[in-house]
Amino acid sequence: MTIVVVRPEPDCSQLVDQLAQHKLAALPCPLVSFAPGRDLPSLPALLSSLPAGSVLVAVSPRAVAFTHQALQQQGLAWPRHCHYVAVGQRTANEWQQVANQPVQYPAREDSEGMLSLAPFNVIKGKQVVILRGESGRDMMGQTLQSQGGQVHYCEAYLRQWAIEPLVSQVVSWPQDTITTVVVTSGQQLAHFDQLITLSGQHWLRQCRILVPSKRIQDQATALGFDTITTVDSVANDALVNTLLRLRKTGLSDD
Repeated sequence: MTIVVVRPEPDCSQLVDQLAQHKLAALPCPLVSFAPGRDLPSLPALLSSLPAGSVLVAVSPRAVAFTHQALQQQGLAWPRHCHYVAVGQRTANEWQQVANQPVQYPAREDSEGMLSLAPFNVIKGKQVVILRGESGRDMMGQTLQSQGGQVHYCEAYLRQWAIEPLVSQVVSWPQDTITTVVVTSGQQLAHFDQLITLSGQHWLRQCRILVPSKRIQDQATALGFDTITTVDSVANDALVNTLLRLRKTGLSDD
């Protein structure tokens, strides 16, 4: 059982190392790196102008880190009169450390989970700032707008994809031992599927794939993956626990 890990660094190598500690072989496949987003220069002014009761949403630790760096460069602090909502526990923990504000997060780490939290119970007329990459959480923003919320998408970071340089690496992967692929976002799944096509390694679609949400499960099904496990988390610990369970049960969800 060899596992392909498709997620950005440093989480990719960290997950590979964690799996090795449990005697699970894994191959790193980081498809994307990151740079500061185009909205960062104007973002501090937006945050400082928000009225009390506004909601800040962070889609990843990366969104928090890039935004915090922009605030520090202008000598500004995170606003104290807003609600803070993170997509998951790791993002919440890292946000609390830099913002010194309480951060809520859902048990189910996706847009639907965040929308179930108290700050979104009555959203009409409220300002909502979604800290993200150059895309993502469109469904969440559309839902909030339909309920009367004023939504600001803020590009805190840019994704830089590297597909073609990995083609030769993928061609050399051992087809007889790779059984599982871990993918932590819809965009990474789309680019991994492109990598499969470019490398001609179509057998990878026959592997079990681990994804973090029902939405990405549906995307994987549409791309031709038919053995899919949904983890409801992108945290490395949750992914490791799921893979250990699958190993114990012989790669069966039964």
